[in-house]
Amino acid sequence: MFSIRSIISSAVLFVFLLAGNAYAAPKQPAGDAIEKRAAAATPMKASAVEKLYAGRTWKWQNGGGFYSAETTARGLFSANRKPFAAWSRKRAAWSYAEGNWHATNGGKLCMRALWTSKVAKGSLARSGAITCFLHREKHGVVYQKPFIGGKWYVFRHNPARRDDEARKLVKGNRVSKEVSHLKANSR
Repeated sequence: MFSIRSIISSAVLFVFLLAGNAYAAPKQPAGDAIEKRAAAATPMKASAVEKLYAGRTWKWQNGGGFYSAETTARGLFSANRKPFAAWSRKRAAWSYAEGNWHATNGGKLCMRALWTSKVAKGSLARSGAITCFLHREKHGVVYQKPFIGGKWYVFRHNPARRDDEARKLVKGNRVSKEVSHLKANSR
C-alpha cells in the first residue's frame, strides 16, 4: 500500500516530468490572434484526430508516448480505446505509463494511464492520470490546447513548418523498449 505522501510525490513528479509535452510548442505570435483563429476553427472529427496520432510516437523532450492503432475491446465502454504507453526520464527520476487513448468528435484526445514512477531513494509510486487535448482545424491548420488550462497554439501549420509540434509525431512505436526496460527495473 502506498502512503499519501508517496502518492502526492508521484503525482508531483509526474506533472513535473511531463509538463514539457503540453507546453513544448514553439514560440508563436501573440496569443490573442491564435486564440481568435482557434475559436473560428472547427473541432476535429474523431477520425481526423485518430489519423493524426494512431500508430505514432509523440516524442517529448524527456521521453515519449505511443498511440497504438490497434483497438482493444476490454469492457463495455472501451470498444473505441486503443493502447497507450509512455515513458519519461529526468536524471535519476523516471516514469512509465500503460493505458489507453481515444478521440471524440469534439476534437478531444484523451490518454488514461497508470503511471509508475521512481521517486526519492528509489521507492516506487503509482498513480492514475487522464490527460486530454483539444484539436481544431481550419484550412489545414491544426490548433491544439490542453483540455484543462493552457492556451491554444498552432500544432501544425499549412504548409507544415520545421518547428511544428506535429512533426514530433513520428511513425512507429519508439516507446515499448524503454517501457519494458523501466518495468524490469521496477521489480
